[in-house]
Amino acid sequence: MTGWTDSEYGASGRADADELLRRLAVTQAGFFTARQAVGHGITTEQFSARIEAGQWLRVECELFRLCDSPPTKFDEFAQWCAWYEGTAVVSHQSAADLHGMGHLQPRFLHLSTVDQRTVPSNRLALHHRELAAADCELVGCFRVTTPARTAVDLAAGGVSQEVLDELVGDAIALGRADADELHAAVAGQPTAVADRIELALLSAS
Repeated sequence: MTGWTDSEYGASGRADADELLRRLAVTQAGFFTARQAVGHGITTEQFSARIEAGQWLRVECELFRLCDSPPTKFDEFAQWCAWYEGTAVVSHQSAADLHGMGHLQPRFLHLSTVDQRTVPSNRLALHHRELAAADCELVGCFRVTTPARTAVDLAAGGVSQEVLDELVGDAIALGRADADELHAAVAGQPTAVADRIELALLSAS
């Protein structure tokens, strides 16, 4: 319990539930799920009081945000990653857009997750899979696939070669990925995907 102050404890000597939930929410841009709130000791019957008091904002059916959280241009990414409670990673077209690779202008927010729950939004394009830690990086309060992993995912996903050439060219020009990283990311992929990445690298050279 090192680092906690006396103000974070109630009369029972236990850490205050709201303070502990706030600590978690701050790592998720202020967002948190109903399940996370309950897990920190706040019952569902107590939710309404916090909303009426202006402490919480209901974002979706099971998703809330601390009312004093400053808005950012990445809130939608943080919101849905928080909904998946740390198991989601921004990927594919959305990751490319965040990395400044190409001009895909995705219509949907692409997430990769092992979580099979149905999400209450038609804004999401879900890719159910597990990613290695090396394939992800932290951007603010959420994770995104690395530029190399993103390029390989889009090569496998069927974007045109012209679009892929632009994506890979941008990644290299911006110093976000190099040939070695792309070769490592393509390991284990079908030969056709590896060939597409190789063509993109030749185009960028």
